[in-house]
Amino acid sequence: MPPSITIGSQSVLVKGCSENEFSKVIEFQPFKDWVTAFSKQESLRGEMAVNSIEIQSIDYFKSEKIGFIKLKSDVIFNETGKNAPGIVFMRGGAVSVLLILKSPGNKDKIILTLQPRIPIPDFAFPELPAGMLDGSGNFVGTAAKEIEEETGLIIKEEELIDMTELAYGDQWKGMYPSAGGSDEFLRLFVCIKEMTDGQIDELQGKLTGLREQGENITLKLVELENAWRYSPDAKLLSSLTLYQALKSNITK
Repeated sequence: MPPSITIGSQSVLVKGCSENEFSKVIEFQPFKDWVTAFSKQESLRGEMAVNSIEIQSIDYFKSEKIGFIKLKSDVIFNETGKNAPGIVFMRGGAVSVLLILKSPGNKDKIILTLQPRIPIPDFAFPELPAGMLDGSGNFVGTAAKEIEEETGLIIKEEELIDMTELAYGDQWKGMYPSAGGSDEFLRLFVCIKEMTDGQIDELQGKLTGLREQGENITLKLVELENAWRYSPDAKLLSSLTLYQALKSNITK
């Protein structure tokens, strides 16, 4: 008999994994968060029945810590008996930072990172600095750490402004780039930093990233007002939109 978990008032079978894998899955923070959120929705709305969850694949990081899970949930609408789309690529949350560089007499610039993105595929895809959450729930600390790793700049936590929190409070965890297939959410931060021309010029083309983790990053500086022209990165476009909408609150 497969093991089970509780979602709302329902006992749900979890198939497709060994006993050892199951113990790791239920401790995987994104899975725990998903079950909690699903339980809340089920309790509030009561529109769906969850028959089972099938773990289809598990990817581990080098530390043997779970990185990603692909699962299929058998969920039906109580009223019609029809299935709801239930495939989930589970990876949890991440943070990104719109880092605005200001220098006297010059137009504001932002930092983009160029790095290989094999799923697209593009070997030098321009995007905002970003990184996965570590499960601690410390959004600001993770954002500051990622900025240092990907750009070499040391940012104080108090310099970072969480635009998703400003916009939505605790209604949403962040920006959802692919809610139809993944639980991934992004906390979108902005940081405005005063620098000299020389300091800004030194960043252009700088090679960064943690080589031991397979990161191979080159920095690219672009003018803030034209940044949307340089990349279709969802983090960038969403951050630019929120920044413009919230600018009066951010730059007080």
